[in-house]
Amino acid sequence: MESEAAMNVRMIRDVMIPMRDGTRLAANLYLPEEAGRYPGIFTFVPYLKDGWIGIDHEPHHRHFAGQGYAVMQVDFRGTGASEGRNPHPFDLQERQDGYDIVEWMAAQPWCTGAVGVWGISYGGITALSIASTQPPHLKAIIPIHATFDNYEWLLRTHGCRGLLLADADWGSRMAACNLLPPVIADPAGRWVKIWRERLSGGSPWFMDWHGAPPDRTFWTRRRIPLTDIKVPTFAVCGWYDAYTAPAFRVFEQVDAPARVLIGPWKHALPDLSPRSPIGGLDEMVRWWDRWLKDVPNGMEDEPPITIFVQGPDEWRHETEWPIARTQRRRLHLSGPGELRDSPPATAREIGYRYDSRVGLGSTGHNGHRLHLEVPSDQSGDDLASLAFTSEPLGADLEITGEPLVQAVLSADIGELTLAAKLCLVDRDGRSRVISRGNANPARSDAHAEPDPLRPGERRQVSVHLYPTSVVARAGERLRLCLAGTDFPELWPTPIPYRMIIHTGPEGGCHVDVPVVPPRADTIARPHFAPARTNAGSPQPHVSAPGEQYDVVHHHLDARVAAFETRLATRHVLADGAILEGSHWAKVTTDADRPGTTNLRTDTRYDIRRPSGALTVLVRCVLTPFRVEAQAEAELDGQPFWHMSWQKDVDDWLPEG
Repeated sequence: MESEAAMNVRMIRDVMIPMRDGTRLAANLYLPEEAGRYPGIFTFVPYLKDGWIGIDHEPHHRHFAGQGYAVMQVDFRGTGASEGRNPHPFDLQERQDGYDIVEWMAAQPWCTGAVGVWGISYGGITALSIASTQPPHLKAIIPIHATFDNYEWLLRTHGCRGLLLADADWGSRMAACNLLPPVIADPAGRWVKIWRERLSGGSPWFMDWHGAPPDRTFWTRRRIPLTDIKVPTFAVCGWYDAYTAPAFRVFEQVDAPARVLIGPWKHALPDLSPRSPIGGLDEMVRWWDRWLKDVPNGMEDEPPITIFVQGPDEWRHETEWPIARTQRRRLHLSGPGELRDSPPATAREIGYRYDSRVGLGSTGHNGHRLHLEVPSDQSGDDLASLAFTSEPLGADLEITGEPLVQAVLSADIGELTLAAKLCLVDRDGRSRVISRGNANPARSDAHAEPDPLRPGERRQVSVHLYPTSVVARAGERLRLCLAGTDFPELWPTPIPYRMIIHTGPEGGCHVDVPVVPPRADTIARPHFAPARTNAGSPQPHVSAPGEQYDVVHHHLDARVAAFETRLATRHVLADGAILEGSHWAKVTTDADRPGTTNLRTDTRYDIRRPSGALTVLVRCVLTPFRVEAQAEAELDGQPFWHMSWQKDVDDWLPEG
């Protein structure tokens, strides 16, 4: 619960924070009206503190300040109102800057010297990366929907090339966002100088994760060493987010008190989730109160794992992860389409002909499609996959943990994607995904050198599925689906191929399902405050609800499918200016010619001020073999700047 009655809050815009190299970063500072010294907390992101995501987070900052904290949102260098350049994503400079922000904040007359860092998504990643540098005055962090290795968990997920979020959404949108000037114009016109410097700053970020990286250790150096984190860490995530497994890795490896909260959410703050929202902001205040104010609220004495079990839809505490009482139930791929408790008596070769369209039925599982319901039936994808189904369950079965798939395969191509989905099939035959994952048989992880499959070679492949917690009801059946892609989540393999799954008495093809029996003892269940959907309101700025839709196109005269998405936003800024954004993306694949798969995007930002207007427009075209972007900027309706970038992609190995 709240530590004290809410205090009145004042905001100071564009506090300039000096970095060790002389560059100044811009922050919005929220302080209680009552003079005094307060613990400091901040979030550090490239998403414009004065526009786009920054405005949407302002109520949260005001809420924390109202609870007796000095709160900042800071623009990355090279973004928003900050100086400098930020040419690459997840740059090592970000964590160094974060260290400097912590120490600067601790030294201010309005701060007690105790500092915390939090953030959602990129902000959670920076919380982890800053903590790994061990600033002396950092006392605690809260990473929400965050990872310690974005290359492995999103951009090149487990050796497979990310598409929907990495390119169609985040990557192409950031290509335009990074070209914006400070969105609030200063009277002296400093923003124009900064804008000119920013426009000459480098290429779109997505160029770094397609084709050869800028240098050999570019991505390995960006991994965050979790064991270097020595401050209490509260990881928050959702079962439908891409970073659920990293949240548990954070819990396991951080060298300090750690806590994990996992709900039935996608990539949203727990208070704002469309499904089962809770008072997440209140849980965060409890964490800050304990570690930044030294309030003896007993939070560190509570069980460290809190999960939402789907089916009965109830919250539960656990004392460890993986749960110690877990029993692994091994189900073997058997002949044809069967999933059994024992391996088949004889060897069998099960053939699969690759279809690049598989995956569209489960697009709603993507953590960033907040507006989409989790699909209740993906039977169409099952029919286009290798599907292995169990007998009906004789009793309810709780599946909580991280399922593991093992498959022995061969293929007539050197490199491919193996996508695996664990599903529940109800009595009416509807199939819904409860966990998913993917692997590249030629690459053990995103950072590994390729080891292509050779003709006739059989290779055992491990697919680690995402953590989950769900109760399968008696009469339902378990189903494992294997396919050669998960479109549009991942880029399809551009070369048609045939794959064989090799089953047999040796039992090399199976799925290990984590089955959790009821506890023998009694453990208290958590009780949460109600969700704060308007924390810190009234908002000082007006934001129009974002308009978003997703459409799937199926061609009736060819084996062609496409996924199209559109998003429009509108924000009224503090100086009365209007910031409008629009983003369109369409990715198309042809099952007979998967090499023609292509993504086209169009992203535009307009800032309309009483003194004039500006526009940034970026169009991108990405294929399996090449990425291109064209950008242009206008000032007061006149051309101001333009640039184009191209890069060949040679990631795909030749046929085996």
